[in-house]
Amino acid sequence: MAEAVHKPAGIEELQGSTAQAITLKERRIILIGKLGAGKSHSGNGILGKPEFESKRCWSSVTRQCKYGSAARDGFLYRIYDTPGVNSPEELQTTVNVEEDIRRCLYCTSPGFHAIVLVLSAAERITKEDLQMLKKLDGLLGESAYKYMILVISKLENDENELGKMLCEAPEIVKLNVKCNSRHVIFGDDPKNIPFECVRKFDDILTKLIKENEWQGKEYYTHKYYEKATRILEKDKEDYMRDHPNVSEGEAFEIVRSRATEGFSPRDTELRGLKDPNCCSIS
Repeated sequence: MAEAVHKPAGIEELQGSTAQAITLKERRIILIGKLGAGKSHSGNGILGKPEFESKRCWSSVTRQCKYGSAARDGFLYRIYDTPGVNSPEELQTTVNVEEDIRRCLYCTSPGFHAIVLVLSAAERITKEDLQMLKKLDGLLGESAYKYMILVISKLENDENELGKMLCEAPEIVKLNVKCNSRHVIFGDDPKNIPFECVRKFDDILTKLIKENEWQGKEYYTHKYYEKATRILEKDKEDYMRDHPNVSEGEAFEIVRSRATEGFSPRDTELRGLKDPNCCSIS
């Protein structure tokens, strides 16, 4: 599949999704994982359409945060696909993966209902994987596990087989416990995710959202969300001056969507919002 030319979202692309959001309840999801884990493939399965480019290879297909949405089963799914956290050095010269993920986290209004960590069953757990998990702690914070769902890719839908694999990966067992055993297998078909797997994901997500709503914390919000919002307010004002017929709500939706993909005119300010003591992903 040829890679499509990616352009920042504008009023034409986003007016439809804004109108849908009025009648459909949103489910905002961010996909995180290693290079080649199957994040884009998982996102396509959740959306029910080929929104993100996906292929099995050793190079990164997703080179910046990408956004896709779809109305399905009475909900509006908004999904953000991120670059692999272990992207190769030649990619990191043009893309700062940590900054891209962090910017996506605090530019999404008003936060994520779920953080989906995609793990590939096709590879053994390595020291690099354990290092990645440790660094994700620094990037996301401990509260992220209340919103996290583990997606196991490249494995037949067999819980017994997964159980055998977990016996050899104690760190993943600990991670699963921290996520309150919220995990789902997405199968081994590179083209399609089985219907029953997507249905199980939906059930887990529904339960997760209800539990967090009951606790008064419906979605995960990055600690720099409010600072980022103040920056994006300036983007919104600029956009409305250039597009006087666009409503304030639509304008804010557009500038947020653009910002998550690196198209904010104040992107340098957004990238500068970080904790100097926070771990870096490499």
